[in-house]
Amino acid sequence: MGGEGVARVARIVGIVNVTPDSFSDGGLCLDPPAAVAHGLSLLADGADELDVGGQATSPGAPRIAPASELARVVPVIKGLREAGVSAPISIDTYEPAVARAAIAAGADGINDITGFRSPEMRALVAETGVRCVVMAGAPEGRPDPGARQALAETWGFLEAQAAALAPAPCALDPGFGFSGTRDDDIKLYGELLTTGLAQVGGEGVARVREWDHGACPPGSATHFLTSRLHPLYIGLSRKRFLRTLFGDVDLDQASSELSCALAAAGARYLRVHEVALARAELERFVTGPSQLAYVALGSNIGPCEEHLRAALRFLDALPATTLDAIARTYVSEPAADHDQPPFLNTVARLRTRLGPRALFAALQACERLMGRVKTRVNGPRSIDLDLLSAGEVTISTPALQIPHPRAAERAFVVEPLRDLDPDYRFPTGQRSRCEGRLDGAIMEVRPALKLELEPEPEPETADQRSPHV
Repeated sequence: MGGEGVARVARIVGIVNVTPDSFSDGGLCLDPPAAVAHGLSLLADGADELDVGGQATSPGAPRIAPASELARVVPVIKGLREAGVSAPISIDTYEPAVARAAIAAGADGINDITGFRSPEMRALVAETGVRCVVMAGAPEGRPDPGARQALAETWGFLEAQAAALAPAPCALDPGFGFSGTRDDDIKLYGELLTTGLAQVGGEGVARVREWDHGACPPGSATHFLTSRLHPLYIGLSRKRFLRTLFGDVDLDQASSELSCALAAAGARYLRVHEVALARAELERFVTGPSQLAYVALGSNIGPCEEHLRAALRFLDALPATTLDAIARTYVSEPAADHDQPPFLNTVARLRTRLGPRALFAALQACERLMGRVKTRVNGPRSIDLDLLSAGEVTISTPALQIPHPRAAERAFVVEPLRDLDPDYRFPTGQRSRCEGRLDGAIMEVRPALKLELEPEPEPETADQRSPHV
């Protein structure tokens, strides 16, 4: 498909921060010529649009006067247009005076992190008809860790604000990094990926995309996201929740993979710092083959079987992913910390186009959405999801190791893997360990779980019973 196919999946928005104090790149482009050069470089790397901002919104960043913000961004927007840039340029501001001056300088969109709560900003949109990015979660223009709403409430606010801005075209941004905690952002990622949005009402214009597995099923999150009147705009690049997941290593690669995973779920705009990486990830997603990934699932608190089944349903709902096979279910001793109940375990084999970091983040999101609380290392847990391997990928960082470094040492992983593939080898070439005693000894083997409980058979009536001969 090449570039044309990538463009059909999502548009990449390159970030141009003209600030001294943005959390990841403050001061790099404070000089207008440097900012213009950076914008041109992003376009050369494959950006479809640019988003120019002059006010840092990270926690603790001081507010600046509109006149100072205006002085930062207007020369950059003018410089880009004078350099022949015809691509869309949005101004990232919640100040009406800055937005007005930016539009006069050549901007054709407004990205307002306060969600266009200002009547003056809404009046400017009505006057100019420019494109709008409506974001939830920052009513005061700053992140609010206590402000995360339920996703249905967030989406209700966004669509109400977009309706108030009609007929101006709007994209909706759920606000990664601007409301709630880092764990809330991880949950938001999981909800956007799977079926969390399927419960939200509203009518839209159907734009269901077809992937390898066919048309998106009605009621799925992918169907929801691609059937809205207003497209989804994702801005998770270098957000702090990524450090919770991955530490300080490969944040731009993680940003690209997670953004592209949400594009697979229907997001239309991806706002990123490193355009070349995002473009390469979209190219890989569109043109590259799917890969096999293996996920270990375990539970030893509460209704363990239903916990495993719920996690399997989550995996089955991931975009661009097929739940290929489920191993038998194994009751095992704990691998460590033996003062706890036995575990119920299985392994799922996925066929997926998602990048390994996007898949790992999805597993972490599932654990949090299912309410897992880590009370102690290797302690009891309602659900535990481990990414054992993802194709031939190998990653070794303090926060993420693929393949899983201890998978071949645990009976409750080795035996289910043998169920699915008797000749399974890890990408490192290591086979499941066959000699000696493995950790987590098997106590019982049960049939493979089905995603849904089979209904109990209806009792026969007298008329239905076969007559005795």
